[in-house]
Amino acid sequence: MRLTISAFLCCVVLGGACAQEAVRSAPAPTQAGAYVPDLADMMTTTQFRHLKLSYAGSLKNWDLALFEAARIRDSFDVVSKYYPQYGNVSISKMINEFTKPALDKINEAIEAENSAKFYKAFGALTKACNDCHKAVGLQFIRIRAPTSSPFSNQVFAPTRR
Repeated sequence: MRLTISAFLCCVVLGGACAQEAVRSAPAPTQAGAYVPDLADMMTTTQFRHLKLSYAGSLKNWDLALFEAARIRDSFDVVSKYYPQYGNVSISKMINEFTKPALDKINEAIEAENSAKFYKAFGALTKACNDCHKAVGLQFIRIRAPTSSPFSNQVFAPTRR
C-alpha cells in the first residue's frame, strides 16, 4: 500500500513538472541574483486576481475591485517587461491592445459603481485572456467567470466607509 501511494505521488509530481515544462516560456532576463517568476507562475497569480476581482464586483465591494484590477494591471506590466514575446507572438502588444482597454473599462465601471458595466467589462477582460492563450497556442487554458471561491478565508462583502 505504501509503495502504491509513493508511486502515485511520484507520477503526480513528475506529471506536473512535465506539464509545467510544456507551457513554460524561455527564462526571463534577470539582473544578477534577481528573482523573476516564470510566466506560468505569473499567469496563475493573475488568475487568482481575476477570481477575486469577479467576487468583489459581484458584491459591489468597489474598493476591493479597484485594488484587484490595479494588481492585474501591475502583473501585466511585469509580464510585458520580462516576457514581451512568447514564440512569435508579442504578448506586450496583446496586453496593450486587448487587456489594458478591458481593464480601463473595468475601472470606469468601478468608479461609476455600475454593476452592469462591470460585468460587461469583466467579460471583455476574460475574453482577452482566452484570446491571448489561443494566440500563443495554449487554447487549452480557458478562463471563465468563477462559480465558487477557494478563498474561504477572505470576506468579499464591502465594509462601511
